[in-house]
Amino acid sequence: MRKLSKVRRSISAISGFTLIELMIVVAIIGVLSAVAIPAYQQSVRSGGRAEAQSLLLQVAANQERFYSDNNSYSTNANPLSSPAVATLTSEAGLYQVAVAACAAGAITNCFVATATPQGNQAVDSCTTLTITNTGLKGATGDTVANCWR
Repeated sequence: MRKLSKVRRSISAISGFTLIELMIVVAIIGVLSAVAIPAYQQSVRSGGRAEAQSLLLQVAANQERFYSDNNSYSTNANPLSSPAVATLTSEAGLYQVAVAACAAGAITNCFVATATPQGNQAVDSCTTLTITNTGLKGATGDTVANCWR
């Protein structure tokens, strides 16, 4: 009988977690999520930039096609559609693209297409992406190399 009660005490002594062990696990999870979640969000925003880059290249190609037919660029983001569309929104709605005349001339000579982030993408380090009729890529908020990679 004595042996049985001693076994029960030793089993109850080793089962379960202490509060300190549980708090250590919670602290480790907190530190990992404090590092991992912002890194994940930045990675998602960086992936969203690819959508803007693709749309800007499409807009530039449409502008060149329009220029070859009309000897002028258009202020419409999609001048080839009927009716022409002034601004385009990317497929997932992360960016909106508009076209304007470049600073050094009129729309007949040159254009600048600008992608502006929308929604959650607006907190990205690259605030806008641009492309011109000469293929010059630009960005605000961060370097062109970081925004167009």
